[in-house]
Amino acid sequence: MNPGRNFVLARIALLLLLSVGSLRAQEQGPPGLFHFPVVLQPSEFRSSFDINFGRIPEDIIEEASYVRAPIFIWDIRYGLPHRVQLLGTISTQIITNHLAAGVSWVQPFGRFHIEPGYKLAYWFGFLNVGDGFESHANGWFNYFNLALGYDFGTLTFTVKGELSLVTSLTTYAGENKTSSDNNFFNGGSVAVMMETPLWKDQYVTVGFRYNSIKFYFPTWPLFPTFNRYYYIPEVILGWRL
Repeated sequence: MNPGRNFVLARIALLLLLSVGSLRAQEQGPPGLFHFPVVLQPSEFRSSFDINFGRIPEDIIEEASYVRAPIFIWDIRYGLPHRVQLLGTISTQIITNHLAAGVSWVQPFGRFHIEPGYKLAYWFGFLNVGDGFESHANGWFNYFNLALGYDFGTLTFTVKGELSLVTSLTTYAGENKTSSDNNFFNGGSVAVMMETPLWKDQYVTVGFRYNSIKFYFPTWPLFPTFNRYYYIPEVILGWRL
């Protein structure tokens, strides 16, 4: 066999292997990403810690300053075969807690990634306002979302839209049930997330979310009504764990 021909074939094979490896790395994205629709290997685990700062409308909040506290969020992803992922979120404001679990599927197109997903969430809150008077609340949410991301290399942008459906919502003032609403469309949100490395694989997130919803769960101690939509902006700061 011609040695020169063997050398040419070997070079072509090497180039093909490098091209496939490069495409695979591009599809997966850097290991520090989280909110970007990343492709995880089976059993791969990632998590992120975020802080959300929301601006509550004045007609809801009035003088109750305690709902102005930020929301602390721990997000996790766990890879399954065929680019499927398990999702989990724990959000807390001490007096209000929100637990969510779901599934998503990531489809890469080079640097552009798309991720449809679903989450089921249970939330609960409790508040002691003094003189032995206690309030508490709980409910179930369904979230349907779609994320679109583009990887610029050292910077990624992700746009995520989400729709919310309330299947159960109950609040109590003392021993009296004050409200209970079932199966209503709660509205939705659009978020823009930017992720960039601080050093090596340590990524930070800066984002903005705009909510148009009837019930914003951190405001439950104010017993808001649900007959109109409220517009609530949020600033998101995150750290890849």
